[in-house]
Amino acid sequence: MKIRNLQSSARHLLLALTVILAGGSIQGAANAQTPAQGYRIHISVDMEGLTGAVSPNQIIGNGNDYAATRKIMVGEILAAIEGAREAGATEFVIVDSHGGMENILIDELPEDVTLIRGQGRPFGMMEGIDRGRYDGAMFIGYHASASNMRGVRAHTISSARFSEVKLNGVPAAEGYINAAVAGEYGVPILLVTGDDATVDELAPLKAEGVAVKRAIGFHSAESLTPAAARKLIKDAARRSVSRISSYKPFKIAGPANIDVTFHYYRPAEMLSWLPIVERIGPRTVRFKGKTVSEAAKILGFASGYNVELEP
Repeated sequence: MKIRNLQSSARHLLLALTVILAGGSIQGAANAQTPAQGYRIHISVDMEGLTGAVSPNQIIGNGNDYAATRKIMVGEILAAIEGAREAGATEFVIVDSHGGMENILIDELPEDVTLIRGQGRPFGMMEGIDRGRYDGAMFIGYHASASNMRGVRAHTISSARFSEVKLNGVPAAEGYINAAVAGEYGVPILLVTGDDATVDELAPLKAEGVAVKRAIGFHSAESLTPAAARKLIKDAARRSVSRISSYKPFKIAGPANIDVTFHYYRPAEMLSWLPIVERIGPRTVRFKGKTVSEAAKILGFASGYNVELEP
């Protein structure tokens, strides 16, 4: 670990103890001022919203074009990092957030960033957001929700399991839920990239939006070239970080209820046997969380649990 990270951790610990003794909030205080060493940015990266991606052939490991899409993926990450650096960001945590979560070409990332990868993470696409100070977060390659009538590969969390997900009654995209989790830790969303349906759907986050393609259908789009998309992403990342103090965390007030509608009947039936789950329809259950992150963890369990999980 670098010396400056140790110094930063020590300062944060001292601040946390001070705030706890004063009866305040660690997260709010930790993000209240810009650190002298530069901004720290959390970057969550999906694949469906990447430039040119329109079909499973491009985003699934055995697809013929998967290797090419991985190159596009890392190119968009590097563009965001480059733009953010020009505006004062110095630390980056990249989170592989698609499928098996082992997609990002780690050897093509800068040596001074860290990468979170692999499945089985309590915070899912936002893993790491609860550790240390973050000044902002970015969503790269995101897609529209299962509730959206348009969008390339539109789904929420699990296209194989979920027909719709709602957060406190609002049909929710992954980006909406993830932004609320980040907001719980005082972290604003600075940038969203994906197709135009995604950018429109996540407009309530008030982040910079970059539409790298126009959705035509579930498996079709009018796309920019990777080079053109990288330029837009770099410019947007630089703009967002240059005015980072103007962004506010996206917060959901009060308890968090997540309603999940499954494609099939039995998952809802069996989950309803748990005392923390309420069945509100034939294929719909409700998870009640004290916080968004608590409810999101239950959602992650519902999407990822399998009795045949490897030991």
